[in-house]
Amino acid sequence: MGGLSRFTVSVPTELMEAVDKELIKGKRNRSALVRRLLEEALREAEEQEDVKRYIQGYRQQPQTEDEFGWSDYVTAQALAELPWEDNETR
Repeated sequence: MGGLSRFTVSVPTELMEAVDKELIKGKRNRSALVRRLLEEALREAEEQEDVKRYIQGYRQQPQTEDEFGWSDYVTAQALAELPWEDNETR
């Protein structure tokens, strides 16, 4: 992020009061709080787009039976290496 830009936003009074109550809890000012909330909202929107692209890609090219077999094999190998307790010794 380069410089800073200012803009004016109109919000309902109840929302502004809730923001001010949140500010009392912490050490942020309004600008810092709004900046953090905007960053979080943009990051969440980007993550949702990533999920949509992943689902779309999977629908266009789903896993094959061979790919499932590979993951099953690796999972079985990993589980076999774990130190399992013998239930009869309890």
